[in-house]
Amino acid sequence: MTCAEAEPLIGASLDGELDSQTALRIDEHSSACQRCSILLDRLQRLQQEIAAGELDWSANTDLRPLRAAIRRRTRQNWWQVPWLWRSVLVAVATVLVVMIAIPWGSGNSIERQMVDNHLRSMLADHLVDVPSSDQHTVKPWFQGKLNFAPSVPDLSADGFTLIGGRLDVVAGRPAAAIVYRRRQHLVNLWILAADGAQSQLKSTDVEGFHLLQWRKSGMTFWAVSDLNPAELREFAMLIRAH
Repeated sequence: MTCAEAEPLIGASLDGELDSQTALRIDEHSSACQRCSILLDRLQRLQQEIAAGELDWSANTDLRPLRAAIRRRTRQNWWQVPWLWRSVLVAVATVLVVMIAIPWGSGNSIERQMVDNHLRSMLADHLVDVPSSDQHTVKPWFQGKLNFAPSVPDLSADGFTLIGGRLDVVAGRPAAAIVYRRRQHLVNLWILAADGAQSQLKSTDVEGFHLLQWRKSGMTFWAVSDLNPAELREFAMLIRAH
């Protein structure tokens, strides 16, 4: 039995509220554990002081001795009570973990979803549906699968090698995902039909990944990678030029 299991039950054991087997385990643990032994001793002395008051309840009973005994114990530094201090620490740690794990404002954002899509494409062994470095193979593959024709430029001369393409879903809409490689870094480029005027590049960072989003010619583009921001912007500018 651990201290975490024993401490909440020590008082109940003193009051005879536990079954014999559990009470025996509490006694054995308290005998071997200095911290629980100290807590048990405190509770026993409090119990003895209350009993020494020889209180017999009636409507006219003077409760001041009982109140004084309780106050003597509760005036002890509360931070010395192990279970209370541990509970405070656990609560604070839980809040901190949640704040770190779920950044403010990004939990359900489209940026967070795009990074998740990027990671999922690599983890699920489904990076491409049509593996090819030939733009004339990848671009025709999307015909009949989407209601628009995605641009699939050859950027190998600029250091971005075409890996292939796949069908994907972004914000509930079908999208083309074109995959490029720059050295050991993968770049996922999503293209989907969208309303709205042409827009400039909008950059975002989510947990070490860089995102660029823009609109052009009735389509929205998303580029996501762990490539450094300068090179990812270079990639986006090359795509925009086609």
